[in-house]
Amino acid sequence: MEETIILLREQTVFCNRLLKLFADLTETIKKNSLNMSQVAGQIEPVIAELSKNSVRSRMFLDRMKFKNFGDFIDAQEDGVKKDVAKRLLQSNNELQGKLQRTIKTLKILTDNGKKFVEFNLNVMSKTSTSVSYGAAAETGSQSGRRLFDANI
Repeated sequence: MEETIILLREQTVFCNRLLKLFADLTETIKKNSLNMSQVAGQIEPVIAELSKNSVRSRMFLDRMKFKNFGDFIDAQEDGVKKDVAKRLLQSNNELQGKLQRTIKTLKILTDNGKKFVEFNLNVMSKTSTSVSYGAAAETGSQSGRRLFDANI
């Protein structure tokens, strides 16, 4: 049971670190700061450590012949260590839910940033479009006008 508690505590620490770093990254993106690569660089080692913990956890559960920590903890006799392990597992589940929501937010922010860059590149490169309506549209000819007809 002690190994379970150690593994779950490590997961808790790594998930909390990732939440903080993801929050920093979100703020950096929102502020359009140039520190984005610095913050992103801090995330990678934490993810690597969490991955190592995941491998050790899987090896432990395989050795104990259980599919997950919840089943393993439930099979143990009642006591203080079992209560601690249950609380850690619940905490980890909540943290992982928060991480998933934060990752979705970061994905939206990066997708919006990508669209913004593509828009600006189209404007600067004077991308032309095909004709959408009329006889010219049926022939597939290209128009000489820019994708965004705006005087910039």
